Amino acid sequence: MASPILLILGAGPNIGTHVAKGFAAKGYRVALASRKAHALDDVIHIPVDLSMPESVPNVFETVKSTLGAPPSVVVYNAAAIYPYHQSDPLSSLDAATYTEWMSVNTLSALSALRQSVIGFKTLPPSCSKTFIYTGNMLNIKHIPGMMSLGLGKVSTAFIIQYLSEIEEYKDDGISFYYADERTSDGEPVFNDISGSAAADEYWKLAERKQQGPWMHTFVSGHGYKDFGDGW
Repeated sequence: MASPILLILGAGPNIGTHVAKGFAAKGYRVALASRKAHALDDVIHIPVDLSMPESVPNVFETVKSTLGAPPSVVVYNAAAIYPYHQSDPLSSLDAATYTEWMSVNTLSALSALRQSVIGFKTLPPSCSKTFIYTGNMLNIKHIPGMMSLGLGKVSTAFIIQYLSEIEEYKDDGISFYYADERTSDGEPVFNDISGSAAADEYWKLAERKQQGPWMHTFVSGHGYKDFGDGW
């Protein structure tokens, strides 16, 4: 049987690169979808603008036509933060700006979820069928200046939780996770994100045979830790 496939949408230089290298070292074929190509060996790059959700299906079609199968693990790692007037955020919020925020942070993720499940259902039972959304603490904690990102994280966290509880998906061996790195005391890591820790945790999630806690909070060097703040 051919090696399984990992697809990362929003493949940045930290989490995206570490996860790609980690899975490749364990035998996965890797496809990276982003605006800019990254200098990684033995991966395919698929250009995509995730502010345009309608472009997402083509990414999955390209993976299948190029590598011969749909991805068995999909990581949505894209995020968009837009500046606004912090003391009066509504003064700088219009429909076009809101749509762009939500397209990158949620709507393209929703499209990727749909395409992932379509592909997962065609894979053999032995394959991993795992969707991981790179989240943070904004789905439960208000942080000043983060409204644009927080709107997307809250929305997508709801979707991930909702899907993780659907029995039909569980019966098909499909799992959904909102991955959130924390400090040891449960606070957000902000910019101190550990790409290597994410690679370790995402691998563990891909190897699980059944759906685990949908909100996968973890600490670098420790692994999964339940801080008691899941919904």
